[in-house]
Amino acid sequence: MLEPLVIAYVGDEHRGLDLIQALDQRLRRPVHLLTTDAAELDGLLTETVVDAVVCGMIESDGLQTVVDAVGAHDPEIPVCDLSGYVAVVPEAVSLYKIYPGESRSEAVDTLVGNVLGSSTRRETHEPRTLGQYLALDSEWIVTDWDPRLASWTGATPEQAVGSSLWELLPSWEDAEIGRLCHTVADDRESQTTAVYHDPVSRWFDLRVIPLEAGGIECFFRDVTDHRESELGGATFENMLERITDAFFALDNEDRFVLLNSDAEQILDVDAEAVTGVRFWDAFPAAMSSRFYREFTEAMQSQEPTSFEERYRPRDQWFEVNAYPSEDGLSVFLRDITEQVELQQKLESLHGITRELIVAGSDAEIASGTIDAAEDVLGFSLVALWRYNDATDRLDPLAWSDGIDDRVGELEPLGRDSEFIWEVYETDDSRLLGSVPATTPTSHHPGNVTSELLVPIGDYGVLGAYADECDAFDETDADLLRLLASTVESAFARTLRERQLAQRNERLNDFASVVSHDLRNPLNVASAHTELARGTDDVDPHLDKIDDSLTRMEDLIEDLLARARGDQDLDREPLSVAKSAREAWSGVETDGASLEIETDASLDADPDRLQQLFENLVRNSIEHGGQGVTIRVGTAENGFFVADDGAGIPEDKRDEIFEQGVTHSDSGTGYGLAIVTDIVDGHGWSIAVDESQYGGARFDIKNIRSLTDPREVRS
Repeated sequence: MLEPLVIAYVGDEHRGLDLIQALDQRLRRPVHLLTTDAAELDGLLTETVVDAVVCGMIESDGLQTVVDAVGAHDPEIPVCDLSGYVAVVPEAVSLYKIYPGESRSEAVDTLVGNVLGSSTRRETHEPRTLGQYLALDSEWIVTDWDPRLASWTGATPEQAVGSSLWELLPSWEDAEIGRLCHTVADDRESQTTAVYHDPVSRWFDLRVIPLEAGGIECFFRDVTDHRESELGGATFENMLERITDAFFALDNEDRFVLLNSDAEQILDVDAEAVTGVRFWDAFPAAMSSRFYREFTEAMQSQEPTSFEERYRPRDQWFEVNAYPSEDGLSVFLRDITEQVELQQKLESLHGITRELIVAGSDAEIASGTIDAAEDVLGFSLVALWRYNDATDRLDPLAWSDGIDDRVGELEPLGRDSEFIWEVYETDDSRLLGSVPATTPTSHHPGNVTSELLVPIGDYGVLGAYADECDAFDETDADLLRLLASTVESAFARTLRERQLAQRNERLNDFASVVSHDLRNPLNVASAHTELARGTDDVDPHLDKIDDSLTRMEDLIEDLLARARGDQDLDREPLSVAKSAREAWSGVETDGASLEIETDASLDADPDRLQQLFENLVRNSIEHGGQGVTIRVGTAENGFFVADDGAGIPEDKRDEIFEQGVTHSDSGTGYGLAIVTDIVDGHGWSIAVDESQYGGARFDIKNIRSLTDPREVRS
């Protein structure tokens, strides 16, 4: 909406206010009234921009004070006087008398015609001029008509008010005035435009405003003189400067004739200095470029040409449009260096994408990302943080040499580094042109001024830093986000490969354990099958076979769960002695003996603990022979399994827990590796040493749940 009309009312605010209220109703818009007295008007005009001064009932010398104050501050502010006094009025001041005998409508016409018609404002303020005024209801009936409209429409207020606008002035409806009125009436949004009214050959600034009660109001300001002055006074130089591109003209000898200021700036020359100079003398390097070939061909063919070319001495790219004539060549230039460099960066990032996608590890991906941010994007301080779900921290995976020079090695970032964590968790970038002071929990690599952080999906954050204020813009942010999206895809690929490798490893483990641990109950079942064939009492052998088959079923279910990645343990209180005896019964132990020296208990998975004992017993029998004695007892924070066999050489003890390593002709190298997995799964530890009988001793330690009623220690 237009600003309200501001009127300084001099006098008693209870006198003459009915005239102001009538003006408010006539305009159907607010009128702001600033009440003052003659002596205070000077100060009011100093502080406030007003549209008119109205003098009410004041002292006889008050009118002179008002006229003098207006003349001193802004002589073109209209003064309307209701007092009836006489004053010496300076020539520049406009004083309009409203006599007591005038009707209220005549007085309002005086105010509307002179207050709204005033086009003067202070030079430091935007004009508030409303111009000539009319109002229409929702049926296009004229409800108000400025008397000044008669000068160019031929219609007086008496003729207009109550009539249909389109019947009163039928030529308006299909003209620009009518189209704008219909648009505002339909859309209910104010619009302003310049219109040329052909019947009177006048230009108007037309403002159309919807009324809350329905209908519209229009304000016309005659700007014909201004438009004609603007067009008629435009010099050739002004027209030249209005060209939006850099422009220069060459004669048919390739000499500069004209340059606008944009051409001076883009070419870094002074127009006066190069006028009359051949283009090729001013820019000799251009002779070996498309500039020379295209300009020459355009003059010879008299056909326009368009091309893009780099001017190497300044490392600038230009879009060139040249138009030949018999008199010379008109050339329009645009510096497109930024666009070309952006395109080159995008192409380089595309190449980086192929490299990162085939990188072999996360570390290799991170290193390649830092190189790309430095070499392609031109960022000298760059770091990549990778989320570590085991520690719930952002680990620095790679960073630029510039950061090394400042702070050395970066540290992992916890959640107290809230800003970088906010980027990671919200997946929103962070661009700061002025970084707050660095604190102990900041992610900044030392003191920096600008920062740009972009998320790498669920994998981490990529950050760039600079010492200058506002070093990064939205284009930089878009490019870094593009690089981060490539890094995200690369990390996703390596994660899938690791998951696949883990699944393959579990399958290999499954096959290894199947081939190893199922041999024990299978051998027992096979042996008792042979024994059953040679005796009439087969029941004991069938019981053994049934136990072996049950053990095989338990092992298979456990192994299938592990192959699916289900590593959860079902812990329960167990007797060490009982678990050892159950394992002993599931292994072929001809000639060997078992001595149990403990009555301790612990919390463990029953199947896994039995599997541990089975493999340790089988290991002792394989390496110690059938006459070996195996002892199970407790030690500090754990238990041991020892034998009196040949033992394990000291230089071989570190490698025996690795999968596939065996020192027996009949061994597979999987038994002790399986034992290690079971120990690790429970959170225990295992070590091997020489037993007091010269054989091997395996100590399973760090079992916090172990209790031994007899407190046996060996």
